[in-house]
Amino acid sequence: MTRRVATWEHLDLSFNDFVAHKTQKFLTSLHKLEYLNLSFAGHGQISNQLSNLSSLRYLDLSGWSLWEPSLSTEKLQSLSTFSNLKYLDLSYTSLINPKEWLSSINMLSSLECLLLTGCDLEDASASLLVNFTTLRFLDLSENFINSSIPPWFQNFSKLEHLDLSDNDLQGKFPTSILENNQGLRFLGVSSNRMEGQLLKNSSIFCNLQVLMLSSNKFSGRIFDTKDGALNCRRSNLKIVDIYNNNFSGYLPNQFENFKDLEFLDLSQNSISGPIPDTVGQLLSLTMLNLSFNKLSGNIPKSVGQISNLKVMDISNNQLDGIVDQLHFANLTNLIMLNIYSNRLVINVSASWVPPFQIRYILMSSCKVGPEFPNWLRTQKEVSILDMSNASISDEVPHWLSNVLSSIERLDLSNNLLRGDISRIIGKEMPILTQMSLSGNNLSGKIPNSLCMSNQLSFLDLSKNQLFGRLPGCWRKSQAFLEWISLGDNKLNGQIPKSLCHLEQLKVLGLHENGLDGVLPKCLLKLDLRILDLSDNQFTGRIPLFGNPRSFEIIDLGRNYFIGDIPLQLCHLANLQYLSLYHNNLSGGIPRCFNNFSRMWANSTLYFRSAGGFPIMVDIRGISIEFTSTLPYLFSIDLSSNGLDGKIPEGLTCLARLQNLNLSQNKLVGKIPLDIGNLKYLESLDLSDNKLSNEIPHSISNLYFLSHLDLSNNNLSGPIPSGNQLNTLDDQSIYRGNDGLCGPPLLKVCPRDELDDRGKQDYQNSSKDESNEGDSIIIRFYSGLGSGFAVTFMGYCGILHFKKSWRISYFLVVDRVIRKLSI
Repeated sequence: MTRRVATWEHLDLSFNDFVAHKTQKFLTSLHKLEYLNLSFAGHGQISNQLSNLSSLRYLDLSGWSLWEPSLSTEKLQSLSTFSNLKYLDLSYTSLINPKEWLSSINMLSSLECLLLTGCDLEDASASLLVNFTTLRFLDLSENFINSSIPPWFQNFSKLEHLDLSDNDLQGKFPTSILENNQGLRFLGVSSNRMEGQLLKNSSIFCNLQVLMLSSNKFSGRIFDTKDGALNCRRSNLKIVDIYNNNFSGYLPNQFENFKDLEFLDLSQNSISGPIPDTVGQLLSLTMLNLSFNKLSGNIPKSVGQISNLKVMDISNNQLDGIVDQLHFANLTNLIMLNIYSNRLVINVSASWVPPFQIRYILMSSCKVGPEFPNWLRTQKEVSILDMSNASISDEVPHWLSNVLSSIERLDLSNNLLRGDISRIIGKEMPILTQMSLSGNNLSGKIPNSLCMSNQLSFLDLSKNQLFGRLPGCWRKSQAFLEWISLGDNKLNGQIPKSLCHLEQLKVLGLHENGLDGVLPKCLLKLDLRILDLSDNQFTGRIPLFGNPRSFEIIDLGRNYFIGDIPLQLCHLANLQYLSLYHNNLSGGIPRCFNNFSRMWANSTLYFRSAGGFPIMVDIRGISIEFTSTLPYLFSIDLSSNGLDGKIPEGLTCLARLQNLNLSQNKLVGKIPLDIGNLKYLESLDLSDNKLSNEIPHSISNLYFLSHLDLSNNNLSGPIPSGNQLNTLDDQSIYRGNDGLCGPPLLKVCPRDELDDRGKQDYQNSSKDESNEGDSIIIRFYSGLGSGFAVTFMGYCGILHFKKSWRISYFLVVDRVIRKLSI
């Protein structure tokens, strides 16, 4: 028996489950073995004794994945004895010392196929002389190689398959790899940080069959040749996956050269211009994805000739024009149509019967209406339907619930649909996960059938005309339900306690209804992040909040809650929005509000709240609806209650606050002196209280302040000035505070009035003294002039009558003139 086993050349033990060391002795006795396959066969360490199998040509030790137990090997040097080895697959094998992989495998001079997928490789030495001249197949994907592509890759000359995807490679991709390996059929470098203009080499389109460059930093024109033509008459490409790069330019007009192309993904680039009409000649194409680019113009009708097309995604572009029946003429295999976020108009006849049975329809923001699309009636396999914001203003057809029996995601929001909501969700939807019907005119009661959808995770029926009570049939089996938004309807009655069964609920919006009664205590023990019960008729005390780490946004405004603000609120460290306005609350503002550490200046900004939930906020004196920007809002509104006592000093620790409204209460004392610490504050309203003392000078440090109201208090003293405060010059900000003075009020402060009087007296006395001095000077010069005239006249009279004086005077004058002339 032993002799017969020793002559085996082929042994396949794959897909078993054994411990490696128990089979070592048996395996090492097979000296003539050429083929050994232990893939997915078990776990444990492979002994170095396998090196005795010197005749091996094929060795497969691959495992399932990085997370599944697999075979491991400690020393790769033992592989160097396999001088005849042509095929080696160590994918997902645990290499105990992976740094030596390159030097060890470099000894295998006959190796043609090497697979090291998911082996935790970190190094690809650039200095080592590597001689893989015989290698045809190389797969180093799903490792942690953090370097540029080493120079020894340029030594390859026989490569047919190269996969370097899912690493951390960076730098420019060396085009010499393409030039030196004319037989290359597969090139994969997806999910790295590679750069360069790789597609500039048009020969890449001729030889390759699979090109995968997705999620890199490649740039350049998508198709860059001198005359716009390929070097070959026909490309061999079957798969082109280059999404999420920086490619630009126009789509090629030579699609007729890509007859074999089956998969084309150019999404998430910067490709512009029109979709060429030659796209209709890609008759082998099954997947076309041009989404998230800058394409413009009309969709060519030739696309309707691609009969093998299963997926067409041209969403998030700038396409416009009409889409009619010719665009779908021969699309018999179409299962996904994604054209949302364009400016397209769907214009098909009411009697049109599509040639396909489609599963995924995404037409958001396209003009589908005003009539509800009748062609949907023919579709029996619809799984995703998104016609939100599609200009549909029609009665819900009675057949729609039949079409939606297998629906997983439904979004008909922001239309003007009319009729009873039971026409949409009247029947059980067992695999429904997401539903949004918000922003319509739907009426009727919320059907209990929603309680039967155990896969449901998102429900938004807000902004309709729904009435009646909330369903009371919610069950623990609805373990995925995280979002319920039923606000802005006409619902009444109490909140059913069955909502407390939804242990994964994160968002609950019941605002703007007629709900009443007291809140179930169990509701606030859920792991809620957003709770909006505003604009209802809830009564009683606010229950204690039982989950201190979850709540981020709480809005209980415009209800009839009584009693104190519960101190348990202070334990909500992640709270960033709190509104209790317009209730009947009393007592003081808890001093512990400074525990809202999410609002501290040095807090780390992270947002768990689901984006898109609408909250109406009174800020800057107006009501603003926050949706996608809600996670960036920090606000406290306690206005229109009966709160008394002082404003807690600790509130000024919440430096990230943007809106603080404490108006229409009975607050006393002074405004905190360090109010200026709220450096991001945009709106501050302390009006209609009993605050006294002076306005702190630090308020001028609020550089973002655009709305301020301190009216109707007992404030006194001069109004501070400087910085942003000087731009708020509306007198109504300070009205009702008789003790305030200074700009922008017309009332002058007493100190300023005294200063003004002193200045005026000084100016008057100076003026009098100046006038008196002027009169003295005038009199002086006037007297001087008349005296001079009298003296001069007398002297001239003496010269006239005294001849000797006259002769002497002129002799003196004559000598003076002569000296001056010399």
